[in-house]
Amino acid sequence: MSRRRLREVLLGLAALGLGSALAQAQVITEFSAGITAASTSGIAAGPDGNLWFTEEGNDQIGRITPLGAVTEFGSGISVGASPREITTGPDGNLWFTERSGDRIGRITPLGVVTEFSAGISLSAFPWGITSGPDGNLWFTESQSNRIGLITPLGVVTEFNVGISLSAQPQGITSGPDGNLWFTEFNGSRIGRITPLGVVTEFSVGVSPGSFPEGITSGPDGNLWFTEFLGNRIGRITPLGVVTEFSTGISPSADPYGITPGPDGNLWFTEYTGHRIGRITPLGVVTEFSTGITAGAEPQSIASGPDGKLWFTEFNAGRIGRVSLGEAGEAFYTLSPCRVLDTRNTPDGPLAGPALQAGATRTFDVVASPCGIPSTALAVSVNLTAIGAAAPGYLTLFPGNDATPPLASNVNFTPGVTRANNAVVRLATDASGTINVKNGSAGTVHFVLDVNGYFQ
Repeated sequence: MSRRRLREVLLGLAALGLGSALAQAQVITEFSAGITAASTSGIAAGPDGNLWFTEEGNDQIGRITPLGAVTEFGSGISVGASPREITTGPDGNLWFTERSGDRIGRITPLGVVTEFSAGISLSAFPWGITSGPDGNLWFTESQSNRIGLITPLGVVTEFNVGISLSAQPQGITSGPDGNLWFTEFNGSRIGRITPLGVVTEFSVGVSPGSFPEGITSGPDGNLWFTEFLGNRIGRITPLGVVTEFSTGISPSADPYGITPGPDGNLWFTEYTGHRIGRITPLGVVTEFSTGITAGAEPQSIASGPDGKLWFTEFNAGRIGRVSLGEAGEAFYTLSPCRVLDTRNTPDGPLAGPALQAGATRTFDVVASPCGIPSTALAVSVNLTAIGAAAPGYLTLFPGNDATPPLASNVNFTPGVTRANNAVVRLATDASGTINVKNGSAGTVHFVLDVNGYFQ
């Protein structure tokens, strides 16, 4: 079999979530230099190309570059705040919950912190947080049994109608259906809340006493969640149909955080098992422990702009990184390079016009002036939506794939510029192309910058 044919077969298998275990090697690296807290908790990819994490034990926010250089920020964070989870906001800043302070915090990429408490109930215990499809931040209140909304200006609204007593909402994420989805840790349920605050709970298919914790949107258009004491990974469709997976998960692993990976699979942490797990969209699980400090208690996990997985080690005071790649494959960084800006004129393969409602556009990344070789498998990009005429989303996928995934790379609203990092495979027919789909009822301009590629 030729090298090119082998590459095509492996990529085809990976697209189905079947080839990862055969085609990829995982290398775990830990970073501790510059981290002064023993309890690193939440982690998220920032708009600046770095990873940002919370230090619950010493009331700080940490930033780590893809090369492992750490900076800590504590000024502006109240004593005893216990920063918990963190996410990138629609305003280009990072937003985090303060578990013991009943506050939501905002930190700019330069490290300037602002705290917001007005409108948040006492003893709310803010926990999970995510950017919503409406341009706001949404968070869970574990003790007060509410879901909170905070605008980029700091105005808070709380919702509790439809949430069962003592449910303890925990993780939260934006779903592919334009709603917010959350876990009910003490209720063994999955909740859905619309941007207008209408709540629906789903319990059928979720094992009693499973304690759902983390939740994320998957590459298959479904929601995936961890069951902390149930020792399972769950999947729920936007219609509420639940499937649980346990085969391949070690006893007493206690799955915790979960995120989609750049390889088309879901990756999760095992808090008590001190491992990182991978589950394909078909439910095949693989566990990894080599390189993780004993007793580390991996907690939150996120995909980084460098095509790697990054996770916190709550008990070890470290940040871990999982490097993915085919044997002999490497990631090459580039100085950020503009591939396409639809605002440019005249129209051309690397310029306008604006993307029409519901339209998909194919363009050649390799033909750009950014120095991407024709042998590249995938590219790491920053996608920005500008001047949207209606709410919607942009989706990236390989240029020779006729069916876009049921997921978004950037959600946008009119009048707001939104950006996000993504790793997207190039077309497997060696054309070097990718597609951009406009999932909106109106036109939108977009800018695409590339910062690296997989060779």
